[in-house]
Amino acid sequence: MYHHRMRIRQVGFSSRLKAHRKLLTLETLKFIVEYLRDGNARLAAFRSGVPENYASKQGAWLKKHPIVLAAMEAEVDARDALRLQKAVAEIDRQMDICKDILGLQDF
Repeated sequence: MYHHRMRIRQVGFSSRLKAHRKLLTLETLKFIVEYLRDGNARLAAFRSGVPENYASKQGAWLKKHPIVLAAMEAEVDARDALRLQKAVAEIDRQMDICKDILGLQDF
C-alpha cells in the first residue's frame, strides 16, 4: 500500500483570502451582521467573537474579503438587519445544541 505524506503549512492572510473567496463561514457572517450596524471593522470583529487584542487586524482583513464587500453592496434596511441578527442567533443556538450532543461544549 502506498501512502502520501502531506505537508501542512501555515497559511497567511492573503492565501486565506484567495482560498476562501467564495466560502461564507459562520465567523464571516457574524462579522457582516455586526459590520452592518456601524461600519466599524474593529468593533464588528470584537462583537462577532474575535479577541480584543486581535480584533483590529482581523477586522481590517475581513472588511476586504470578497464576500464582505459583496454583502456591503446589498441594500439592507433596518428590517433586514433585524432578520439577519435573529438568523445568526438561531444558528448560534443550533451550534450549541450540536456541541452539546457531541460533547464539545469547551470548543
